[in-house]
Amino acid sequence: MLKGLAAHDMLGIAADADAVSIKKAFRRLAMQWHPDRNAAPEALETFKRLRAAYVHMMGLHDGDRDDDEFEPDAEAPPSGHAQSRAADHFQDLELSLEEVFHGGEKSVWIESQDSCEACDGCGTIELAHGRLCTSCHGSGRIRSGSGLAACTDCDGRGYSKRAICGECDGSGKVGGRRTLSVRIPRGMLPGEELRLEGEGEPSSDAAMLPGDLRLRIRIAPHPLFALEGRDLLLRRPVSAFRMLAGGKLEVPLPGGRLQIDIAPGTAVAREIRLEGAGVPARGKRQAGALRITLEPQFPDEPSPELCALFRRLAEEVEHDLARNVPSLDAWQRKWLP
Repeated sequence: MLKGLAAHDMLGIAADADAVSIKKAFRRLAMQWHPDRNAAPEALETFKRLRAAYVHMMGLHDGDRDDDEFEPDAEAPPSGHAQSRAADHFQDLELSLEEVFHGGEKSVWIESQDSCEACDGCGTIELAHGRLCTSCHGSGRIRSGSGLAACTDCDGRGYSKRAICGECDGSGKVGGRRTLSVRIPRGMLPGEELRLEGEGEPSSDAAMLPGDLRLRIRIAPHPLFALEGRDLLLRRPVSAFRMLAGGKLEVPLPGGRLQIDIAPGTAVAREIRLEGAGVPARGKRQAGALRITLEPQFPDEPSPELCALFRRLAEEVEHDLARNVPSLDAWQRKWLP
């Protein structure tokens, strides 16, 4: 049933592990391998093997529960109340626009508070030799509102064999970092949140589940694009003559490019809006638009050959000014009769 692995090896626990350890190990691995959470091809088979190992270790029958079903609170106490959890851990996650558009896997550094190994999390350490109490300076007494009283820090002895742990400054906790691979769905925007169950603050109580990791999305500034809701904004410089003549034009996208058609028109800035080409859809939120502002650019120092072409073009335009530039024709008729 376990394909060569003993049940306790499959769960990564000792053969004589107690029920709490068995449940804790199964919950951790099941959250990792459940096919609703893990898209890997081997996820379903691995989850079934883990479930079989759990059933075997708990002395249950294979038919007691459905192997394909795992509820995060399935092992909750029978009282009907949800099992207690440790605190959630909040952290910002910065995404590039490329990650917003395409999603994918991202390695994330998670800041955490681990129990201090130097003092076993209690905040104080045992000294080899006693030292004078810093609170009462060795007298064993401190002055209070009603007179002298026994020093509580040294129990009135004047000396102590315990001291504040220098590794954690008495807090019992030290800062730690761990790396977590996070799947980023397409189309996330600033202020949205990724919630990873069981990846938050740990608990020293074996009966309490760890908290969740809640990653708040931030978008890194981009030198070319801007966001307005789910719309992607781009300013694209274009030859003024291409804007006059129309035709095909390439525009960049986060991680790619797109070819568009621009209609003939005037050489003034104008916006082209492409629905659905902005930030991808997510859930019930539709994809945004790509809004391109075309900015006409004229030659700075035209070559003699280009100047000759300009003169020929000017003559062609002025040959029928009333048709080609009616506003200029009207001005000249009024002020240069």
